[in-house]
Amino acid sequence: MIGDDERAYLGPYQRAVDSHGPGFPALLFGSREHQRRRFEVLCATMPLAGRRIADLGCGHGDLLAWLCDHDVAYADYLGIEAIPEFVGIARGRLAAHPQAAAEFVLADFVAEPERVAALIRARDIDMIVLSGSLNTLDEAAALAVLERAWAALDGRPAAALGFNFLAGGGDWDRPATRLPRRDTERWVSWALARTSRVIFCQHYLGAHDATIVLFRPD
Repeated sequence: MIGDDERAYLGPYQRAVDSHGPGFPALLFGSREHQRRRFEVLCATMPLAGRRIADLGCGHGDLLAWLCDHDVAYADYLGIEAIPEFVGIARGRLAAHPQAAAEFVLADFVAEPERVAALIRARDIDMIVLSGSLNTLDEAAALAVLERAWAALDGRPAAALGFNFLAGGGDWDRPATRLPRRDTERWVSWALARTSRVIFCQHYLGAHDATIVLFRPD
C-alpha cells in the first residue's frame, strides 16, 4: 500500500480542487475541446460498442457521457477514480440516468492495484481506457500502471488497452506544460514489445498529444 506522502501524483488534482472547486478545470484537461478530441481518437481506434469498459482515472465520468451522447452501445462501464470530489460528481450525474449500465468506484489504480484488478475481473472487463490519467505520474509509475492493465486483459479475446499522453521527444518544439511529456518513441516501443497489434496516433492537437491502443488476439 502506498502511503499518502507517496501519492504525489494526486497532488495537482487535489490542489486544484482545494483552490477552485471540483469542477472541470480541476481535471487538468486544459479545455473541453482537448478532452473531446482525445475521446474522439480513443473511440475511433477502440471498438467500444458491445464491450465492457474500465475507465481508469475517470474524473467526472465524462467519457461515459460522451459514449451516451454518441449512442455507443457499450455493454458495461466501470469508472475508477481516486479523488472523492470527482466521484461524487460522477455519481450525481449517473443518478440522473438510472438506466445506464455503469458504476463509479472510489479507488486508486496506482496505490491499490490488487483491488482494481479484482474489480476488473469481477466485471469481466475487456476494454481498459486511460484518458489523461497518466499525466501526473513519473515515467516508472506510468509504465507500471500500463503493464498491470495489459496483464489484466490476458486471455480475453480481442480485448484492448487504450491510453493517451503528452507527446515528447523527437526534434520539434512543443508548448511548455506543467505536466511531464513522454518520450513517444519509447512508449511506442513499449507497446510493440508486448504485441504487434498496436495503433498509434499523433495527428491531433498539433501532435502535442498521442494515443496508443494495444489489442489482445481474437
